[in-house]
Amino acid sequence: MAISKTITVTYPDEPYKTTTAQGKTFEMTYTGPRFILCQVDRDDHQVREAARSDKQDDPILDPANFEQDDYDYVVIDAQTHDSHCLYAAYMTDEYTHPDVTDYEEEITDAAGKKSTYTHVYENETGMLLNIYWADSLFYNFETKTWSGPSFREHVNTRESTVESYERQAAIMRRALADPNQTFSDADKKVLEDQATWLETADTNYAGINHWKWPMTDAVMPYHFDPDEDTA
Repeated sequence: MAISKTITVTYPDEPYKTTTAQGKTFEMTYTGPRFILCQVDRDDHQVREAARSDKQDDPILDPANFEQDDYDYVVIDAQTHDSHCLYAAYMTDEYTHPDVTDYEEEITDAAGKKSTYTHVYENETGMLLNIYWADSLFYNFETKTWSGPSFREHVNTRESTVESYERQAAIMRRALADPNQTFSDADKKVLEDQATWLETADTNYAGINHWKWPMTDAVMPYHFDPDEDTA
């Protein structure tokens, strides 16, 4: 029979950041097997689920049943240790939680225009993979210590985002100047406004995390880069 255990999970002050100074938490209820046989990669110490059972002496938890050359094995008890309960929920996805309030922040650009950045958290399940990187749980057999799972950070840097925006803006400018592409006055304005926004975003939102910049809702008119080889 599966166990049911509720623990308190701390999550970051903001999405894509790793600080927890504000002490934000949610209650997570794990409903799953008590014992998890964890497979530990000897090269990078990454942990994966190998088997599960409600009985510690279940033969299915015997490491001899699994590959030995590249892996070590350790059994965790989700009932006895809160940390093991978190690891079990993280690996098995057998958990629920109350609705977590979405993160909202008012953003003000250099011209004083305000917008609201919203990050949607999961309603009743999935919060762990919202806040943690996948495959980021590790166990070191030499020191007998666990590390992770690790809080997510944004996959794009500010620099790479700005470079991408500059490339997009340049394509729009070339398309607008291309005699082989025809745009209505309304479509020209949409492209011109978007190109300007892309070119100035880094300065316009100085000091504001790049993932919080408000993107336009306008539909971009069809256009193409005349410098691109379409043959």
